[in-house]
Amino acid sequence: MNIDKFKEALSQGGVRKNLFRVQGNIGTTSLPTKVGFLCKAASLPSSTITPIEVPYRGRKLKLPGDREYAEWTLTFMCDGDFEVRNAFEKWMDDLNKTVDNIATENLNLTGELFPDWRFDQLDRQGKAIKSYQFFHCWPSEISAIDVTYEDTDLMEFTVNLQYTYFITQDTDVSVGTGIAAAPGN
Repeated sequence: MNIDKFKEALSQGGVRKNLFRVQGNIGTTSLPTKVGFLCKAASLPSSTITPIEVPYRGRKLKLPGDREYAEWTLTFMCDGDFEVRNAFEKWMDDLNKTVDNIATENLNLTGELFPDWRFDQLDRQGKAIKSYQFFHCWPSEISAIDVTYEDTDLMEFTVNLQYTYFITQDTDVSVGTGIAAAPGN
């Protein structure tokens, strides 16, 4: 292999980590513009098929078992009025009240409390080249924010979202659900 073959393998110069877009409603609130601008970082979670081991005469036959999805971690910069963090805290409170230990409405997976979210990896022209849609999302953790006189950086916090499953535009979806086109694409 030489440098020219390597250059050919990196079509369009490769994918940049900082070119992405996250979209979603924070529970019953709708802040999609702020979510997109203030989401500083996101991870693409893993998907694992756990093996089922079937013993046979001293050997183990490994068969594909259940698919498991890791939580989705997003990092947000704090806006000046804490609107995004407040929305996530309200979402958690709607799912399970702090004092009463009840939900504000039925926990119906098709309701507003479990919105679908979207992640787009963008090319250098801002067009989606790989998209993920996360179904039935809800926050399981909002991180602490450390404050100190010694730090001059902007405040930020992470949110761990749980979800039922995700698909990509390359996933064969037999139920007729697909990834909707992102605005501007």
